[in-house]
Amino acid sequence: MRHLQTEYRGGRGGSAGRWTLKGCLLGAAVMACVASAITLPVVTPAPALAATAPSQKLINDADLFMHYSLVGNVKLAAAFGKSILAMAPSPVDALHAFESAANGRNVSEILIDNQQVPALKKISAQINSLLNEGHMAVARNPNRIMQAIAAMDQSPRAFVVSRERLRAAGEFAVPFYIHTLNSESQKALHPYVLQMMSDIGKPVINALVEQLAASSVAERVQIIHVLGNIQYPQSLAYLKQIAEDKAAPADERAAAISAIDKIDPTGIYSHLNAAQQYLWLAKGYFNHRPSLAPNYPSYATNPIWFYDPKLDDVTEVDVPTAIWYDVQCMRACKAALRLEPNLSPAISLWITANLRREVNLPQGMTDPSLPKNAPSAAYYAMAAGPRYLNPSLREALAIDNSRLILKVLKALAQTGGVAGLVPSPTSPLLQAMSYPDLQVRFEAAAALSAANPLKPYVGYDRVVPILSEALAQSGKPVCVVIEPSAQDRNSLSAALRSQFHMIAASTTAQAFEMARQSPLINLVVVQGASNIRNFTQLAATDARLAYTPLVIMAHSAAARQYRVEFANQQTVNILPVGSGANEVQTAYQGVLAKLGGDIPSGLRLADALRAAHQLKLIAMNRASIYSVLPALPALHAALHNRNSKVVLAAARVLGRVRDPMAQRMLVRAALHSSGAATDVRAALFWSLATSARNLGDELSGGQIHGVIRVAMTDPSAQVKLAAAQALGALNIPSNQASTLILGNKE
Repeated sequence: MRHLQTEYRGGRGGSAGRWTLKGCLLGAAVMACVASAITLPVVTPAPALAATAPSQKLINDADLFMHYSLVGNVKLAAAFGKSILAMAPSPVDALHAFESAANGRNVSEILIDNQQVPALKKISAQINSLLNEGHMAVARNPNRIMQAIAAMDQSPRAFVVSRERLRAAGEFAVPFYIHTLNSESQKALHPYVLQMMSDIGKPVINALVEQLAASSVAERVQIIHVLGNIQYPQSLAYLKQIAEDKAAPADERAAAISAIDKIDPTGIYSHLNAAQQYLWLAKGYFNHRPSLAPNYPSYATNPIWFYDPKLDDVTEVDVPTAIWYDVQCMRACKAALRLEPNLSPAISLWITANLRREVNLPQGMTDPSLPKNAPSAAYYAMAAGPRYLNPSLREALAIDNSRLILKVLKALAQTGGVAGLVPSPTSPLLQAMSYPDLQVRFEAAAALSAANPLKPYVGYDRVVPILSEALAQSGKPVCVVIEPSAQDRNSLSAALRSQFHMIAASTTAQAFEMARQSPLINLVVVQGASNIRNFTQLAATDARLAYTPLVIMAHSAAARQYRVEFANQQTVNILPVGSGANEVQTAYQGVLAKLGGDIPSGLRLADALRAAHQLKLIAMNRASIYSVLPALPALHAALHNRNSKVVLAAARVLGRVRDPMAQRMLVRAALHSSGAATDVRAALFWSLATSARNLGDELSGGQIHGVIRVAMTDPSAQVKLAAAQALGALNIPSNQASTLILGNKE
C-alpha cells in the first residue's frame, strides 16, 4: 500500500497556498478513522484552514465596502477597502469575512465592477487576489478533500454533498482519488471515486493523463475508462499512444480504443497518429484554445502535473498563469518528439513556446517546472537554426507578439545564412519587413542586409528604406499637421513643437511637398474631408506613411462615419475638432502601444547606429544587390542630429556613397560645423576625403574655396589637417598646395 504525504504551504502575494506530497504518513487506518468521524457528512463543515475565525471588524468592513461600492459612494468604499487591506488578513479569513457579509450580494461581480472605477481599481484588484487565494486554499484543504471522499458511500445525499466539495477542489483532489484507488481497505469507495472523477470531468484531465504512467495495469485501465467517460479530445493523444503501443497489455489497448471511440465517435481525429495528436494538442495550448484553458485563469499561478514514480502518484508544481499555456505546449511537443524525434513542426513549436515563455514570465517570478540550470530559450533557438526558426517566426507573426518576434529574429540573424534567411518569396522574414512595429521591421531588414544575398529577391527593395527609418528615428520625431484653419493650425503646431519637428499646411498636397525630404514621419494630424481623402490616397503609395499614426479631427457626425471607415486600421485615432496637444499626444501614444510600443531612446540610438553600419557595408560593396541611394534623405537628416555618434556614423556612410549628392551633403555639413565639437568637425572632413577618393571632385567652386579657407585659417590644428587631407583627395586642378604654402606666415 502506498503512502500519501501532505504538507500545506500557505501562499501570499497572488499565489495560493499549496499542498505538497511531503510530511506525514496517511495510511488506510487514518483514512478509516477520518471516515468514522463523519457522522453527519451532509451538515458537518470541513475544518477551516485558519485557527481563528475572521474578526467582527473584518466582517463589518467587508459589509460596508460592498454596500458603498453598490450605492456608488466611491470615497467610503475606498476607505473601507483600504481598512481591510491594512488589517492584512489571511486569505481564508478574508474569504470567510466576505462570505459572512455577502447577504445575497455577488462578491465577484462587485469586485469586477469596481475595477472599472479608477479610485477603486487597485484596491478591488488586491482584495480579489486575496479572496482568490482563500478560495484556492479552502479547495485544496486535504482534510476537506479526504472527508468528502470518505463520505461518498454513506448515502446518495452524502455523495451529492461530497461532489460539491470535490468539484471545488477540482484537480487538486486527484492525488487523493489515486491514493484511495490503490488502498485495499478503501475498496468499497473505488466505484464512487471513479464515478466522481467522471462527474467532475475536465478539471481532472491534466492530472489523470499523467497518472497513465502508473505502475499498475489495472489502475491505468480504470483511468482510461474515466477519460473515455469525460469525453474530452484533450485526452486523445495519450489514449492514441497506448492504442498504438504494441507492447502494451491487450486489455489496456482495448480500453484505450474504446475510450477513443467514445471521445471521437465520428473519427474526426482518426487520421492522426499519436505524435500528430500531441502536436495538435500543443498547437491548441500555444493558441490558447478556450477548451484547454487552465482551471483558474484569474489566479496568479496554476498547476502543472507530473507523475512521481516514488509516490506512484501525481504531484503538481505551480507555475505563473502567464506562462502556463507555453509550459503545457512544450510538454505536448516533447511527448510528440519522443514518438517521432524528427517531427519538424513539433521542434519549431517547442522553440517558439519556450521563447514566449521567457517573454511572458512576470518580472520577479520564476518557472519552477524547469530543471535547475536549464539553458536559456535562445540556446535552443540558435542550436536549431533556420530550418526550425523560420516556422517559429511564422508562428510568432501570426499571434502579433512583437517581443517574441524580436527574439526569433535575433536567433535567426545569428544563425541563418542567405539560404536560411531568404528561402522563398513567402519567407516569414519578408513578412516581418511589413510588420507594424518598426523594431521588428528593422531587425528583419538588418538580418537580410547582413546576409548580403547575391541575387535580388521579392521585397529586397524594402531593406534600405527600413534601415533609413531606423536611422531617422534617432532624431526629433516629425509631426505633419494638415489643418485648413490657420489659427488652429498654428496653435496646435506651437503646442507640439517642443516634442516634434513640425510641418504644417492647410492642404495635404502642401504639407507633403514640405515633408518631401523627411525620411520618417512619426505623426499626422488631419482635418477636413478632402484632406483626409487625399491623405489616404497618398498613404497607399508613400512607404513612409504605411504605419504612421494618424489622428483625424472631426465633428461628431463625421467622426461616426470615420470610426466605421477606419475600424480595422490600428494606426488611426479620431478626436473631436478643437482637441488640444494633450489629447493628440494621448492618441499618438495609444497608437504606438498598438504597434508595439514607443521605442526607448537608448534603443533608438543603438538601432540608428546599427542601421548606419549596415548602410556603410552596402555602400562599400559594389556587388551588393542593395542601393544606398534611397537612404540619402535619412543620412542628410542624421548629419544634423544632436547626437554626435549619429552624425559621425552618417558621415562615414556618405563618404562611401558613390553619388555627387552624398559628397555635397558632406561638404555642406563640414563647412557649417563651426559650432560642433572638434572631433566631429574633423571627422566630417575625413569622410569628405574618403568620398573624394571614391568619387573624385563633385564640388562647386565656392565649396572648394570653403575647404581651402578652413585648411588655412581654422583655429583647430586637427580640423585644418583633416581639411587639408580632403583637399588633397579632391585633387582639383587649381594649385591649392601653393595657396596653402603662401598662406603660411612662417
